[in-house]
Amino acid sequence: MSLLLTAFEPFGGSRVNASQEAAIRLAALPGTRLATLPVTAGDAERAALRALCRLTAAGSVPDLMLSLGEAGPERVVRLEKVAVNWDDFRLRDNAGGQPRDVAIHPAGQDARFATLPVARIARDLEGRTPLPVQVSLSAGAFLCNHLAYAVLEAMARGDVPAIPYLFIHVPSWRPDGPEGEQGLQDLVATLGAVVAEARKALPKRGTITP
Repeated sequence: MSLLLTAFEPFGGSRVNASQEAAIRLAALPGTRLATLPVTAGDAERAALRALCRLTAAGSVPDLMLSLGEAGPERVVRLEKVAVNWDDFRLRDNAGGQPRDVAIHPAGQDARFATLPVARIARDLEGRTPLPVQVSLSAGAFLCNHLAYAVLEAMARGDVPAIPYLFIHVPSWRPDGPEGEQGLQDLVATLGAVVAEARKALPKRGTITP
């Protein structure tokens, strides 16, 4: 299986982003390519889509694309089922932008759905991972939702290959936090299990499963 994995750079004054730290370790999985994205509206999805287009142009269309983003401190990994066509940033992005109550794509659909069976993945992993894996029906209204919607919309429009795609929210983690190194190890192990289950759920090339 080939996997395109994206994660975000640090933001909000922090020097660490848990999604990036976990993704760096997950990138050791065979066939995995990693793209680190800026926390800037517009630039994030362009970087993600460029990474997918570069692989496609090289004849290496990934079997799967996963995007990671940092959420709050709760020790839960959330599989985002829905991305909505709406920006309402509660804080400024790294370029100082703060879109409020506006559509991401004015002509786009109101919402797009993950193209992997998130309920099945979460169910099959119940009790088997260091951190709980849950289905989420809201990715918020900041960069994480923005990226997920933009990627799914581009796939639906045919701008990039329509490969299975999922956005995953991970808990915040800091090296000097209470969990220490073990917290990051638990997160990486949990995400590795999600990748394995996603691989099992992959449809035949050229089809997508909501």
